[in-house]
Amino acid sequence: MSKFRPHERSLFSPALASLGLAAALILTLVTTAEAATPDYEVTEVENLAYGPAVPGNLLDLYLPDVPGEADLPLLIWHSGSAWFSNSAKDSPSAVAIAEEFTARGYAVATISIRSSFDARFPAQGHDVRAAVRWLRENAAEYGIDPNRFAFMGNSSGGWATAFAATTSDIMELPGEEGVAGTSSAVQVAVPFFPPTDFLSMDVFAAENNLPQGFAYPHDAPTSPEGFLIECPGEIFPVVLLSIQDCPEETEAADPSSYIEGAEIPMWVLHGLADPLLPFNQSELVYDATTAEGNEARYTLVPSAGHSVGDIIDAAAATTWSTNRGGNETVVEGTGPSWDDIEHFLHVNLSRARGTGR
Repeated sequence: MSKFRPHERSLFSPALASLGLAAALILTLVTTAEAATPDYEVTEVENLAYGPAVPGNLLDLYLPDVPGEADLPLLIWHSGSAWFSNSAKDSPSAVAIAEEFTARGYAVATISIRSSFDARFPAQGHDVRAAVRWLRENAAEYGIDPNRFAFMGNSSGGWATAFAATTSDIMELPGEEGVAGTSSAVQVAVPFFPPTDFLSMDVFAAENNLPQGFAYPHDAPTSPEGFLIECPGEIFPVVLLSIQDCPEETEAADPSSYIEGAEIPMWVLHGLADPLLPFNQSELVYDATTAEGNEARYTLVPSAGHSVGDIIDAAAATTWSTNRGGNETVVEGTGPSWDDIEHFLHVNLSRARGTGR
């Protein structure tokens, strides 16, 4: 059931609907206030190859010198680019997240994955999981706790976050290579406005009178989703088909399709005024995981567009929270702060310490 409230439609700004590509990408950047936690000396290790595709399979590590902390919790961040960039680790949002969370005592890995011009799904999902495995296999070298991995990202990076989360209980996906017994699991995930059920985007947006941005229609062969999904019979990149022509291949890219039984805790966040991705994309993954008895949160911010900065410390927001017992609470308040996000990570990483998952 949709949590959309009709009276909130008036919150949409007509200007958002006419955003061009450049302006829309600027909106995705993270804005952060000065961290209230101590600053540590941070060592940056650049261009670590976790797979054979360069620059697509590279990551940067940011390692704070935290006194008395032998093994640091790790936050993995992937910046959104509509799957068009294979150098997302170098984006301003990645640098901002690294600064915010190293100051809070986390090691931070900013990762790149192959763009949809370099490879098509499931390559991107496999890359996300390969990065997690590499970080786990090399955790001891960098002073990282292999049992405390968090994942966070925005837009297509939110998709990567949700994909990592919902496949954490799967040792090896079909066609995946190089697993060799190492877990691809993370212990907690925070996807910001992730695309999930690609097939429902345009219908939901039209039915709910949502703003239409540059990426619409998502069903179009030249949309970000159209470039990502390979339909049988396509001649890439000259002749592409609508994702509606290959629903089975498209559904395989939906993180919710991997939810079955116990999953890791997630906090999914979305803006009601997002001109690029309808909010049902976050709502669907929240509903799917809580229906299986899992712990999750879902925050909807009426004023927020396609921007992490719009969500953090927003003046008004609604958060649905479901605990492990299946009880849901609804809180009307402000948007979460970075302190709130970090507390969610900390609580769930503390639970996971020493579990090996």
